[in-house]
Amino acid sequence: MGVEGEDGGDLIEDHGNRGRGGADCRWRKAQQKRRRHWSRRGLVTLAGCFAVVVAVAFGAFWEPKAPAEPKEAPAVAARGPVASDPIAKPPRHVFEHPPVTERVLSLDTATNELGAERFVETMPILRGNAGKIGSIEVRYTFDPELSRNVFKILRKGKVALGHVILLDPDSGRVLSYASTDVGQFPPTKIYPAASLVKVITAAAALDRDPSLAKLPCRYSGSPYKLTRKSIDPPRSGHEVSLRKALASSNNQCFAQLAVHAVGEEPLVDAISRFGWLSEPAPAHPAGTVDPGDDRYDVGKLGCGLAGSRITPMHAVQLAATLARGELVAPHWVEGVHDASGREMLIPASPAPRQVMTPELADELRAMLIDTTRKGTARRAFRKRNGQPLLGPVEVAGKTGSLTGKDPKGRYEWFVGVAPADNPEIAVAVLLVQSDQWWRSASQIAAEVLQGVFCEGRKCRPESVARWVSKPTKTAAFADTKSASLN
Repeated sequence: MGVEGEDGGDLIEDHGNRGRGGADCRWRKAQQKRRRHWSRRGLVTLAGCFAVVVAVAFGAFWEPKAPAEPKEAPAVAARGPVASDPIAKPPRHVFEHPPVTERVLSLDTATNELGAERFVETMPILRGNAGKIGSIEVRYTFDPELSRNVFKILRKGKVALGHVILLDPDSGRVLSYASTDVGQFPPTKIYPAASLVKVITAAAALDRDPSLAKLPCRYSGSPYKLTRKSIDPPRSGHEVSLRKALASSNNQCFAQLAVHAVGEEPLVDAISRFGWLSEPAPAHPAGTVDPGDDRYDVGKLGCGLAGSRITPMHAVQLAATLARGELVAPHWVEGVHDASGREMLIPASPAPRQVMTPELADELRAMLIDTTRKGTARRAFRKRNGQPLLGPVEVAGKTGSLTGKDPKGRYEWFVGVAPADNPEIAVAVLLVQSDQWWRSASQIAAEVLQGVFCEGRKCRPESVARWVSKPTKTAAFADTKSASLN
């Protein structure tokens, strides 16, 4: 009988009654059958042996290549306590919450390589439940002496609700940013732009059709009262030039200019081009514009009686465009360092954007000098004896005023640049006046600029260099008065 073995072949048993020759024959037949029937395990074993033989034979003729050298990584600056070694980005809130109240006056100060003093603030770095995990040092663009003078003027003028911003019109560096009550009157909110929009209306008209814009304006009655009828020139009445209408903030003339010389879409486009519909700085919202439904609404928009709202930062941007015709991005962080003194990476400011030609900016400034000479701000920029408050320093500016509700009161603006012939500093002031007030926005601006250009009783255009030195790169700070960071 045959039974199946482990290898799958047949085992032949001899029962003793068969001859040897027969047994051998049967054995040979079994071997032949075994060669014809390989098991699965046998086939696998055979294939493995064959592979080993081939590999050994192939290896005798093949020499493996050495592994390729890894590519060298880009060089990284050594991590030492040097200001030229940017490493990580500071937290976002550093750029969104500048110290604008009098708290800034209590900050430590440091002197940069140009010899200019700047405020320095140490901030903790917090992470979830871990609490404080480190600290950073934020170095602002605010000038301490200038800021102290601005707050002193606000206190002296008994200003309860007000904002003052001083800006370098070339670099966008904020030299001073002062607010009296950020709870009731936050600087990061939009307010009625009032007659500041007249600057944009004039620029749009002069750019669109200079000959039409320079025609005399004819109006009747009060220049500040606007009716549906007065958006069209009357047959008879008073006549003034665009220059005089701008200096005196004539509402009828600018309503007519917006309707007849500019038009709704070009006016809105101009307002957008000057940056009012964009965020002027981190955490500062975009402004709004509403041209209304008809010609009368366009007239009100063009003269500032309705339709536009901006932040104080938009206003100082507008003032800065009068310098070279460029819209600059304001910034107040000059540098951030970690606890080891290493410079951290901060976002680069956008390049200035041309919003009008330098020639048009020059023309507008020439007109706006009359605002402080004999227009709506003449009293603020004159001494009691009638002499110019700033001596030889001329200021090109624009006023604006309008009643508002949040907070309730009379909103007063002043924006301007000085010296008018070669602007080096831009200023914006916004106050909310109650029934009793002691200083107008123009007066606050005049006194602030007096501190910029005057030393003692002597005022000079060159004095502005104390505040607006032009660094070619981020200044390295030294002599920090605060304790070392831990």
